Amino acid sequence: MPSQGEAIAGRIAAAAERTVTAGPARLFAAWSQGSPVPDEADRRCEGIADLSERQAHVWQVPMGTVGLAAQFIEEHQDTSSQDLAELGEPQEMVYDGANAYIHVEGNWTGFFLGDRDRPRTVNDPLWPLDALFGAREAAEIGAEEVRGVPVARYRVVIDLGRADAALPAGVTVPTGPFRDLSQIPAEVWLDSAGLCRRIAVVTERPAPDDQEPTWSIVELWDFGIRADIVPPTSAEVVPPGAAYCPDRAK
Repeated sequence: MPSQGEAIAGRIAAAAERTVTAGPARLFAAWSQGSPVPDEADRRCEGIADLSERQAHVWQVPMGTVGLAAQFIEEHQDTSSQDLAELGEPQEMVYDGANAYIHVEGNWTGFFLGDRDRPRTVNDPLWPLDALFGAREAAEIGAEEVRGVPVARYRVVIDLGRADAALPAGVTVPTGPFRDLSQIPAEVWLDSAGLCRRIAVVTERPAPDDQEPTWSIVELWDFGIRADIVPPTSAEVVPPGAAYCPDRAK
């Protein structure tokens, strides 16, 4: 007979499946140092996702997060001959399965493109949803709100081996010791319909001299919106060198 924590984990894994089949939604993704609840400075991207099709169309900050971009610009503005403001301007991106396309100077490009049916990378804004399929133990923290919606918050332990077995494409794992992959800390906020409104998963454990882990966070809302996400065709995609250095590519 499963323990209470295992039973709750089963409901959370089922909520991950329920969320995927809910279809399109709006999304916000963040990287946060130390807290599973993001600030605006932690924002990576925002846009829409077709969860069942494994696609997202977002505007993403090129330098990690809003806060990191602002810090870099402030520290280097006086020493650089270039206008660094564009480093804080979000770029249009399309995530299509395992592939990620970036719109640069009127061209689409990407890195390590291939079969879209591979696992999503850890950098994909929807990777925390994939990881949640591996919930193996959980406990309820309490009642809260996410974007004005009442939710129940849970603390979760994730086993990425379980997630890999549950997903047809499998799951990509973050770097670190192999044994850690079965005990990854996470938190999830579920609404009354059992849909995931916020998922936060630790992707980087703190080193011995650090105190705070890095959380990968995704928030989802407005389920059922229309999302016509069309990835660029192979004819529209140019190599990264041609996109970022068009004069050199001629």
